[in-house]
Amino acid sequence: MKRTHALAVAAVLVIGSLAGAQLTSGAGESEPSAFVSMTPCRLLDTRPANKIGVLSTFTENKTQTAKVRGTNGQCVIPATATGVAMNVTAVGGTKSSFLTLWPSNATRPGTSNLNWTPGAPPTPNKVDVALSPTGTVSLYNRFGNVDVIADVVGFYQPVVALKGTISNVRVAKQDVTIKLNSTATGANAQVTVSCNVGEIAISGGVENPEDVEMNVRSSRPEPADSDNPTGWFGDVRTADETAAGKITTVYAICITLNL
Repeated sequence: MKRTHALAVAAVLVIGSLAGAQLTSGAGESEPSAFVSMTPCRLLDTRPANKIGVLSTFTENKTQTAKVRGTNGQCVIPATATGVAMNVTAVGGTKSSFLTLWPSNATRPGTSNLNWTPGAPPTPNKVDVALSPTGTVSLYNRFGNVDVIADVVGFYQPVVALKGTISNVRVAKQDVTIKLNSTATGANAQVTVSCNVGEIAISGGVENPEDVEMNVRSSRPEPADSDNPTGWFGDVRTADETAAGKITTVYAICITLNL
């Protein structure tokens, strides 16, 4: 399974100080996870008139399971994700009740993530939840009927520490033409910036022009199934017609690592 490296450099300004740095990993360390923010997307909406996804209105004492990894609802969550951060909203609850979310391979915990009363306006709460090994979460409603909306704002994925000495650091870039959401297909909206042979991509992203409201649908290491990615992928689009056709840049921070 591909993992994001623990040395994820957020600012290009610091890369000059990395050359010659020693990277080590202590014995017995557990594998940490890193949070990756993303443009919010709607994973599910059980309201019949606004339905997104396969879940239906929750009745009393009902559990439903939602697939999160992959393409579901309006979201695309990578196969590397171990958990997600969501804004979860309860709408139209008919009784005082609560909602519980948990990884669907586990036993339902005796806790609540969201509480509401009958007649209350839409009631939101931020929920971080781990995913099952198959990339799913379960949701449980205790009393009455209620509709649920879940918007994903980011995901968690494992990181691994690099070992060795960095002998070279550079930034690889490639310009890309921004397209509208409705037509964002093809090479102009999707590009992979490659490092040189022998280099590792430790981080990357998309530079957002100051005058553009841009929706980065995906920004991730490539290849997706490698512990040592050699490039960075960006899928760039916008909902602003005036921004379509403008140029932005996908970049990768590449290092040469001597063991």
